Amino acid sequence: MHFHDGITDDAKDLCRAYWEFTQPGAWARNVAQIGQSTFVSQTVRTSCTASLLTVLCPGCTMPITVTSRSEMTATRLWNDDFPLEPVAARAPCQDCRAAAQAQVAAEKALDEERAAAANERRVESASAWLGRSLHADEPTACPTPRQAVGLLALAEILLSSGAESFGPLDGIGYTVTASAASDTALFREMFLARWIAATTPATVDCFTYDEDDQATGMYVDAVSWTFPRWLGSTARGAASAAVDHLRRDLADHTDAVTEIVQELEAGMAVDYLDGLLTSRYNELPIPDHRLPDAYDLALEALQNGYALEQVLSLAWSAAAASVAWGQRTPGLKPGAVSSASVTNLGRGIGFAKDRPVRHYDLPNSVPRPAMHGTAVRFLAGQEAAQAALARFAAVQQRINSRADLEQLDRDVEDTLDDGWKTFDTHEWLQNLAEGTPEPDDTPVVTYASVAPSGDLTIQTATERQMHDDTGGMTEGLPLDGTATLDALVPTFVDHETHQPNPVATRMIELVGGGYGIVNGPVVFFQTLKAGRAPRSLDDDHQELIRAAHEAAKPAGGAEA
Repeated sequence: MHFHDGITDDAKDLCRAYWEFTQPGAWARNVAQIGQSTFVSQTVRTSCTASLLTVLCPGCTMPITVTSRSEMTATRLWNDDFPLEPVAARAPCQDCRAAAQAQVAAEKALDEERAAAANERRVESASAWLGRSLHADEPTACPTPRQAVGLLALAEILLSSGAESFGPLDGIGYTVTASAASDTALFREMFLARWIAATTPATVDCFTYDEDDQATGMYVDAVSWTFPRWLGSTARGAASAAVDHLRRDLADHTDAVTEIVQELEAGMAVDYLDGLLTSRYNELPIPDHRLPDAYDLALEALQNGYALEQVLSLAWSAAAASVAWGQRTPGLKPGAVSSASVTNLGRGIGFAKDRPVRHYDLPNSVPRPAMHGTAVRFLAGQEAAQAALARFAAVQQRINSRADLEQLDRDVEDTLDDGWKTFDTHEWLQNLAEGTPEPDDTPVVTYASVAPSGDLTIQTATERQMHDDTGGMTEGLPLDGTATLDALVPTFVDHETHQPNPVATRMIELVGGGYGIVNGPVVFFQTLKAGRAPRSLDDDHQELIRAAHEAAKPAGGAEA
């Protein structure tokens, strides 16, 4: 026995009584004979240890120490065969166990330190990856029509939600293109083409790394997405610019967008038929080998002029007829009813060519790809834009014809001196520099103003105030396509003060100007055909401006 320092004689006597034995395996007295069990055990444990001189630690070869009879029993040597010669213990001694635990703890701490350092390197590398993606160079190629519709759907989602990012794809609860696999393919292609950028929220687990903890790839469905900053300095600005860009590109591909809508609706019709069979009638799904047939039938019907709602009605009839046939026909193979529904769908489409067909609404149980609504809105906007463009052309022709007739009856000299006082920009700047107040005695005119936001207003004010609307430093812009209409555009343009004005740019193109990109607010006013002095817009010219504005606005979907 080894007593700890500061132990009383009574405690030592208790320890001697506790460890006394008659022979190995037999104690001289039980614990109850020594004293209260808890008190005895606690006193022995805190006062002494017992060394088994012939039982050696396999690690350090020192005698094993125990602090209680139960620990002695645990050696499995406390019996008649207790060794009198040194033997190796079954387990290391307490010191070796403590050393081993300390080593394990040290190794664990080192591993945690290494993991933390690796994680820090991964965070830094992943952040750099996201930064390069966000600030990538402008792409060199335009997306295909299908890709453009998918990107337009993404931009509309970001703008309508007000969110900084979209995704991750594996957590949105719906699809953009029609399936998770095609969503992943679209986003991968557009990321590689630099049309979208990976962004936060994202974790280090969203990326793959090399042995140096440098990001080498990412999981497309695990990161969030936004539009890169070559489109705009903010997430919303980039999404808005993407909408304008994509709509302009798609304007030349309306037939392709129509095909995309039909293909998506064909898939939705097949999903509807399959859902009827499985959910309503408890039949098996459409067999895999018949799914292409069902899709082709639905697509052909849509291409031949059927509306989606009519195809749904025919699908419902096909399912009902097939189920009725299955109920009165015993011995059918599994899946026969579902396969027959495809056949009946084809028959129904052919039978209904010259007959009225009901319209069934698509139930909420059938998923709607996000790009379907985007494409439908775009096509509707294109139709409205074409109608607006036709109205504009009619009004412009009427005004130009009237101007030609009026000019025949007008004296050229009166035309050049029509009584209007021309706004003197040089004099205005000089008075401004000298602080000389100048009365505004310029004529009152009614004019149209188009802000960079695209908003159109018809205002009545003095000629000087009209100039002030565009920032004071302006120049007149003759519009050759409409001889009795002119515009004022800013001449000292910087992108901080004067933002791009795409709507006014397009309006100037429509009315016959060739100025190029316009920045800042733009003013339109009426003139005489052979003169430049501003005049008030009459009703016809106001109608012309409104028609040009309507035709110039981006088509398809909600405004950004």
